[in-house]
Amino acid sequence: MGRGDIAGDGRKRTWVLGGGGARGAAQVGALLALFEAGLEPPSRLIGASVGALNGATIAGYPSLAGAGMLRELWLSPQARDVFRAHPLGVVLSRLRSGSVAALPAANVRRLLERAVQLIGIDTFEGLQVPLQVVATDIGAGRPRVFSQGPLIPALQASTAIPGIFPAVEIEGTPYLDGGIVDNMPISLALELGSREVLGIELMAGGELERHPRSWSDLMARTLQLTLHHRVLADFERLRHRARVVLLCPVLPPSAGADMRREPVETLIEATRLATGRLLAAQGRRLFRQSSIHYLNLETAKSAAS
Repeated sequence: MGRGDIAGDGRKRTWVLGGGGARGAAQVGALLALFEAGLEPPSRLIGASVGALNGATIAGYPSLAGAGMLRELWLSPQARDVFRAHPLGVVLSRLRSGSVAALPAANVRRLLERAVQLIGIDTFEGLQVPLQVVATDIGAGRPRVFSQGPLIPALQASTAIPGIFPAVEIEGTPYLDGGIVDNMPISLALELGSREVLGIELMAGGELERHPRSWSDLMARTLQLTLHHRVLADFERLRHRARVVLLCPVLPPSAGADMRREPVETLIEATRLATGRLLAAQGRRLFRQSSIHYLNLETAKSAAS
């Protein structure tokens, strides 16, 4: 496949990056493959939760080099410190202690500061591609979209997982994770005028070999199914209003639980290979109509070995 076979007119395409905590490493692999295939940078990026973190780096450097920076960010000690704790296990321990937040805000702030340091851009206005970041106004119960001003507060608000990190106050209003109200904001892309959307969704999961045996495993599976089926409903509602193409790495509920360098590299590489195989097979046909593509990471790893 030549670089021109898939590129198309990406200048009109919005990329939407969904939330998923430590599963965000898979998003990095997909982004690497998109740029390796010669896809044009998007006209706009929209991110929720970890998708906002990944989106900021790509908006700063919308290129293979930017995706490479993002890969290094995910292999950093700062990323390991943020994502190594299993969210549901931490929440359970906090429920027993009565605390609202399990981890200090400093953990995620150090990761965001590292991201900003890598791209050398600290405001929305400095980014090469417009970026919209979704957070949740927890008091009003509605989304807030940030697109101006300093990056770090907005990114910290969008990634403030409830029960894990404290709410982030901006202009007197407390905000939490954008994934609470819209974990895969493809509808926002259409509201902003986009007619061609490429989304990378992180909550698709295959059939389990055994029923969850612990409360935390059951809740992780429940959350995964709930969020993914919300995306499927949104896709059916929007697919005829715009061309919406979703890439969905198929991940187990425990994906990203091990944040050591080797497992993270393995997840990134498996998703890169699976996405690359899809792009090679589909070429320009990928964007001719709305579609959902499930990426089998195990098949990609087997084919590469």
